[in-house]
Amino acid sequence: MSVSVSPKATIAVVEDDEDIRANVCRYLAHAGFDTWGAESAEDFYVRLLRDRVDLAVIDIGLPGADGLSLVERLAAQGISTVLMTARADLDSRIKGLDAGALQYFVKPVDMQELVAGVRSQLRSRQRQFQISAPQVTSSWSLDRAGGKLRAPNGKNVILTTRELEILSCLMRTPGAVISKQALTEAVGARDLEDDFHRIESALTRLRRKTLDDTAMALPVRAVFGKGLVFAA
Repeated sequence: MSVSVSPKATIAVVEDDEDIRANVCRYLAHAGFDTWGAESAEDFYVRLLRDRVDLAVIDIGLPGADGLSLVERLAAQGISTVLMTARADLDSRIKGLDAGALQYFVKPVDMQELVAGVRSQLRSRQRQFQISAPQVTSSWSLDRAGGKLRAPNGKNVILTTRELEILSCLMRTPGAVISKQALTEAVGARDLEDDFHRIESALTRLRRKTLDDTAMALPVRAVFGKGLVFAA
């Protein structure tokens, strides 16, 4: 049985060249997708707080945090990505795919090929969820006494003490940005930068564990320069 892709799947285009970004968004919209663009990883994270995304098309050479870092973060959150870049060398291709990108397109990109690649990845993703994902019935919840995070599909993630402390702080006010200082204080840390880096590392591991245990992405997102938010 064939699997169709929703014509309203949402694609984000993260590209610092305004003309390229606009052209790709326009072509994807013409192909039947909802689209939005961002000129940097930081702008992408801010936009992601209010707009959903099913797949991101990302340029490697972004200002600030580069495209590979963004791909790694999104892969850890279970968000599909493809790279679109002028870097045609084998080393860049390998790094891009190792970071978690599902496909690698070299500029100038044939738009029909890009659309076909996007559709292919979305169909593959949809098959995976049809096979393995139970129906979602409720929201995320935290069992502090039992040290467990309960996903909307009813599956549980067993938490370490550090993970429980972080989620307790973030889920106390869902949708609100929690500052670096508030998070480090919540876990009893003192050195702001060093310990916030440890918090981010713990969250990276938790994202992977959550995806493995529940087949759902942990809805914790970074807001550049401000902190983290539990966006469910």
